[in-house]
Amino acid sequence: MKRGICIDQETATWIYSLSRLANLSQNGVIKRLLQVAHGTLAPFDDAGLRRILKEPWSEVRKLPALSRQMRKQDRGHLHAVSATRLTSIEKRALHEFAKKNRTTMSALQRQAIERILAKEA
Repeated sequence: MKRGICIDQETATWIYSLSRLANLSQNGVIKRLLQVAHGTLAPFDDAGLRRILKEPWSEVRKLPALSRQMRKQDRGHLHAVSATRLTSIEKRALHEFAKKNRTTMSALQRQAIERILAKEA
């Protein structure tokens, strides 16, 4: 379905440069940008979407939930197998710790790896 939309010159130039970079049509770039936006906005309910779409961007980008979603999209995807061998006692202790801190086991593992990498840098 085609829709006529008005894009400012700065955004149009950016879309053009992205299309040259990726060797895609400008419509292909716009389609991919909309797919990324859809992935970012999918978790929000109607009230959240209404606020995100109506309020000025300078205010909306400060919303904690939207910031988290955008950070999720920003992270590069590093696919690596990271199996951790733990005893059942260690697993249970970590599970309780995760439950107490309202997080997941994988989030704990990710945080530990991020801390190790931060010390290396």
